[in-house]
Amino acid sequence: MLLENLSYVEVEAYLVEKDIILIPIGSVEQHSPYGLIGTDFITAEAIAREVGRRMDILVAPTITYGMSQHHSAFKGTVTLSPVTLINLVKDIINSLLNQGFRRIIFINGHGGNINAVKTAFEQLKYENKPGIYEIISWFLLPEIQEMERDIFEDKNGFHATPSEVSVTKFLRPEAFETKPKEKKKIEKPDGYFPLSGEEFKKLYPDGRMESAPWLAKEKYGKLIMEEAVRIIIERVKEIAKKKLF
Repeated sequence: MLLENLSYVEVEAYLVEKDIILIPIGSVEQHSPYGLIGTDFITAEAIAREVGRRMDILVAPTITYGMSQHHSAFKGTVTLSPVTLINLVKDIINSLLNQGFRRIIFINGHGGNINAVKTAFEQLKYENKPGIYEIISWFLLPEIQEMERDIFEDKNGFHATPSEVSVTKFLRPEAFETKPKEKKKIEKPDGYFPLSGEEFKKLYPDGRMESAPWLAKEKYGKLIMEEAVRIIIERVKEIAKKKLF
């Protein structure tokens, strides 16, 4: 059920039966020396596609780039401005609305996207556009956070977490052959947000935010991803039942 693999005729047939589509969204940003620059879109894409497969729901191509300006002092990070992301999300939703989609759900892997995506939703509603727009950030699901506490105790942190690194280890184990494994001290500096790229790097010199990514394991990633898929399926079922006005 990948939109990229269908013809327009198949999409027309789909819209006769359903008006729902999932859009994975992530970022291209540093995740410390231990994690992949593509972590956020890799996890969001895999989770969204598995939800779509199990529910027979269309999944749009992944929005790989996000709002990552606070990571911009680290090489490899590519960021959109908040305004660009707002307009990108608006344009994508408008295109889908014009075709008949009415339930548009973003499966998100990056915290920096949330404000811009929600602002896009608000602007579309200000413009009287129809439909239900949702963003589900898999890493913020309460059940996932509880699982993280059970596995990693107080060492999950807030960025380059062992949780998200575990999911990418499960999905792309070969990418970790060259990544470090040694333990480091977990610092908990007294900072503030928002931060510029240079400010962020001064506060978190190796890109970690109070996290211990060396604790990541493929087996944890499999468990975490499965739980995220399970919970999101229930969320999507609820959205599918909602009455449209």
